Amino acid sequence: MARLTWGTRAGRVVLTSCGALAALALIAGGFYWWGGPHERRVARQVLAGACDGVLPSAELLDFLGQGPLRSGPGRTDLREAHGDRRQVTCAVSRATEHHAGHPTHDASVEVTVQGVPERRGGGSAEDGAAEAAQGHGPLYPDVPAELPPAALGRGWQGLFTTGESFTNRADGESVTTTVLLDCARDRGGLLVTVGVEEEDGTLDDPRRRTAYARIATATAAKASRQWGCDAPLGKPLRTVALPVNADEDVPLADAVGSCRGVPGRGARVSRAWEGRPAGGPFEVCVVAGGRTGMPAGAPGSEARGHRLVAYYGPYAQAERLRQRERHGRYSEKPVPGEAPAGRLPGGGHWATATCRDGSGPALFTVRPSGTTDGEAYGTDESVGEHRAPKPTAADLAYERTALQQFARRSAKAHDCAAPTLP
Repeated sequence: MARLTWGTRAGRVVLTSCGALAALALIAGGFYWWGGPHERRVARQVLAGACDGVLPSAELLDFLGQGPLRSGPGRTDLREAHGDRRQVTCAVSRATEHHAGHPTHDASVEVTVQGVPERRGGGSAEDGAAEAAQGHGPLYPDVPAELPPAALGRGWQGLFTTGESFTNRADGESVTTTVLLDCARDRGGLLVTVGVEEEDGTLDDPRRRTAYARIATATAAKASRQWGCDAPLGKPLRTVALPVNADEDVPLADAVGSCRGVPGRGARVSRAWEGRPAGGPFEVCVVAGGRTGMPAGAPGSEARGHRLVAYYGPYAQAERLRQRERHGRYSEKPVPGEAPAGRLPGGGHWATATCRDGSGPALFTVRPSGTTDGEAYGTDESVGEHRAPKPTAADLAYERTALQQFARRSAKAHDCAAPTLP
C-alpha cells in the first residue's frame, strides 16, 4: 500500500488540501467566536439581561454594533426612595476594539424607565408635602435644556435635547431623549429617559439623531407591553429635528410655537426662541431683545430677557419637589407645591393649572434669563451676591403678563383648566 508523503505528487496535493481545510476551519471558528454568530448572541444576551428586559435589541445593536458590549447595574426596587414607584435603570456601552481590523469608537446608552402614578384632583399644599417626604434626590430625570428642546412628533409625547447652553453647541456630546406614555384604564404612565454618548458622533446627521431617538421610542413600546401599561403608541420616527440653537430666533410677533401669544416689550423684548410644535410634557420659551441671535444672559447680550417653562405630569412633580427641598425650609413665603401661584425665590413667578388627565397640576414658571434658581438678584439672604440688577415694578409687571399669556396658551393646548396666576 502506497503511503502519502510530501515527496510524492499525490501526497503534496492531498496534504495541501488538508492544510487549506484546516486553515478554513480555523478562520470559520474565529469568525464564529470573535466576529460572527457568537458575538451577536453574546451582545443580545447582554441586552436581554439589562434593565429588566425592556431594552430593544434591534435599535441598540443598530447604534452600538455587535460589540463587545458591557452592561452596567440596574435597579428594580426604589420603594424606599420614592414610595411604590417602579423604576429600572441600566447602562450599556461599546468599548473600542484594539486590533479589530476596522475603526471603532466608544459609545454608551443609559436608560431609565419609571412608573408614573395616576393622580386625581387639583393638587394642594399637602401634595407638595407628600412629594417632599418621598425621599432625597431627583424624583425624575431632568430635561437638560436652556433653549427649547425638539419635540419628537409622530404621536409621541417626547423630547430630544442636547442639553447645551446658549453658546456651547459645539461642545455638546450627550443627547437625551424622553418619552412619556399614558397607560390604559387610568393606570398612570411610564416615563422613559435615554441618554446617549457617541465618540465622534455628529448631530448634523439626521440619521444619527433618529437612531438615538428610536432607542427611546422602542424602549417605551417594549416597557409598555412588559409592564402591562398598554399605552397608545406613536408612529415610527422618520426624522428628528435639532433643538433650537442660539441663532434661531424669530421676531416675537411671528412666534407660532411655545412663545405664541407672549407679549413684547418694545426693544427690550422683541425676539423669541421657541419650540415647535408646542404641546409636549415640557415646554420652553425664551424671549429677549438686544442683538439678533444672542439671548439675554448669554455673553455679550445687551438686554434682559425671560425664560418661560411649562411642566406637566412627572416634570411638574419633580420641579415642585426640587423647589420645596431647596427653598421650602428656608423661606417664609410659599413655594410651588404650597400655593397655587406666587413669586419664586430668587426672582420670577409661578402659576398652576388643574389638568383633566389626572396627571396632577401643571406648573408654569418665568425667570429672568441668565439667572439660576435662587441666584437672581442677590436680595435673598441665602444668595449672598448680586447676579443681575434688581427688577423694577415694570419688570415684575411684564413677568406676570408674559407668564399669564404663556400659561393660558399652554394649558389650553393640554386640555387643562384656566391657570391660577400670581
